Amino acid sequence: MSSRRHIHGFTLIELMVTIVIVAVLMGLLIAAVDRVGDRSLSAKCMNNLRIMARAAMLHAIEHKGDFPPALLYGLDDDANTGDVRAWDYWKTSDGTIRPGLLWTYTDLPGEVLQCPVYSGPSNWEDDPFTGYNYNTAFIAAESRQPWGLPGDSEDFLIEKDNLDGLTSLSLAECRRTGTTALFGIGAWRNGANKFMRSPVNASPQDMGMAYAGTQGFHHQGTTHFACIDGHVEVSKTPHRGANFDALPESLTSLMNWPSNGFLSENASRYDPR
Repeated sequence: MSSRRHIHGFTLIELMVTIVIVAVLMGLLIAAVDRVGDRSLSAKCMNNLRIMARAAMLHAIEHKGDFPPALLYGLDDDANTGDVRAWDYWKTSDGTIRPGLLWTYTDLPGEVLQCPVYSGPSNWEDDPFTGYNYNTAFIAAESRQPWGLPGDSEDFLIEKDNLDGLTSLSLAECRRTGTTALFGIGAWRNGANKFMRSPVNASPQDMGMAYAGTQGFHHQGTTHFACIDGHVEVSKTPHRGANFDALPESLTSLMNWPSNGFLSENASRYDPR
């Protein structure tokens, strides 16, 4: 007596169910890969910020408590050379890029000074590094006056009489080192920025500059910043600033909130005193 085996193919419904299940599994897999990739970039970014904060602290220790100057337009013996010396690099009058002050204290500075989540163009002076900004609201002021004479070295001695009214605090004046931002992920409406500013600034700065000096919340809606003491924090709340509603839209739109924002409504995250 013989028996017959019946082999059935997929029905249309079974095939459709299988396709749906595979699609769902692929979606879950892709999401998991994305999360792993973002965590990796986040870890790299936080490590960069940690190294930068340590480098700035080493500079302060070796220079009587003075942090690296954020910006110095080239004035050597009162002769305008056309150089631009910033905290991360030095651009000479012929366009040559030379190491900035933080390079002295960092390994692989080309990687450390480049935020891994930002790949857009420079928004300032052909800056070779983009994505991070430096607390110029209180820690290291921007100045068009010489901070000492550079001579033949990028190693400046800061003379506070030459700061033209801008605030620049030494390490000894910083009481809140564990809560004050030193470096962070800089962003405004048109991309990155390299100078971190507070919504309530002690310095006589234009409010447009302040609202273009905010932080980018690029890591799944969060931002990272390094405090003076070297530890790195994660913030989930982009603040608009206490004066936001009183300012014209032409200024506040520079920030592009809530993709970008301040670290606090006032100067509490920026002023270390």
